[in-house]
Amino acid sequence: MVSINPLVTNIITFIRKVLLLGLISILLSVLVSLVAAGTAQAQTASTKKALAQLVKDIDLLRPALAAKAEKSQDGYYTIRRGETLDGIIAKVLPSMSLRKSIIQQAIVLANPHAFKRRNPNWMYADKKIKLPDTKDIHRVIFIQPDKSMAKAKNSRQQRQDWVHFP
Repeated sequence: MVSINPLVTNIITFIRKVLLLGLISILLSVLVSLVAAGTAQAQTASTKKALAQLVKDIDLLRPALAAKAEKSQDGYYTIRRGETLDGIIAKVLPSMSLRKSIIQQAIVLANPHAFKRRNPNWMYADKKIKLPDTKDIHRVIFIQPDKSMAKAKNSRQQRQDWVHFP
């Protein structure tokens, strides 16, 4: 029989353990990345579903907003001295299924001429304001892409292609 030196046996055992640990760590990292990718896809799908539902809900508001606009001089209202925006909303749009803050923001965005510093608490009397429609509410809820942000993003992408020296 051939006898192997105990030192060689210990080295072979050590190498086997190192290789086994390396293989286990690779498998664990692959599993973690697969779970993370699955979670990201699930979050993206739920976000898209929620966004689609929000757009559908805004479209469902269209008849209610149109009916309110017909009651009030073709969708406009003249502010009287001493009135508040909350009072106008309660009078003209009493049964809206939206938060009052969203309706306020939609009115302010649609009528910057009637509000000092775009503040819903500082209205000018005798101004004719347009009551919000679905487009105004859509502008409040969804962010419009800013051209300067797109330009900055484009320049960042161009810089990624640059050659970097150590």
